[in-house]
Amino acid sequence: MEPTQWQPPHDPAQPYPQYGPANHGWPSPPPQWSPYGPPAGPSAVWAVLLWCVAVVSLIGSLIFGGIAYAGYWSSGYLDSYGVTTTATVTDVEVFTDTVTVEFTTDGGTPVSAEIVWFTGNNPDVGDEVEITYDPSDPSYAIEAGGDSEIVMAIVFIIGAFLGLVVMVGAVIGAVIVHRRRGKAHG
Repeated sequence: MEPTQWQPPHDPAQPYPQYGPANHGWPSPPPQWSPYGPPAGPSAVWAVLLWCVAVVSLIGSLIFGGIAYAGYWSSGYLDSYGVTTTATVTDVEVFTDTVTVEFTTDGGTPVSAEIVWFTGNNPDVGDEVEITYDPSDPSYAIEAGGDSEIVMAIVFIIGAFLGLVVMVGAVIGAVIVHRRRGKAHG
């Protein structure tokens, strides 16, 4: 005769539960047909939020990409058509690294321009610096030989790429939420 495995006592008046690990002392989830059963899947709010994040990320990426393109275009334009001259520093904003310079164009017009100084060591008021300005708009000037436009374009390209990564992640998340909601209702 085989030894029987011990089983907890059972009251024949009570039927065995139809779900969960029977008679082990921990609660088990109610069946699917129960009004208190598991929820019908992730909330639709999550899908809407993820789609909103995807749209905002796409718009941000397009804006950042446009700014990066403008930076590359501006750098190429000033390399081709810009005029390099000597300017005198009239003001330095240390917090924003903005340097105000005054110079005279090739046509003899005195001009004041603000330049964001990227080299890290701002000049002092009264220093003379080399700048390159746009002959059609002399108030637009950059440091001569500086790559500030290229650096900013690279920063904005990285921002655009990160925005696209966030957008793809949000779209994938929204699709997963939609599929889980579909399985829960199906």
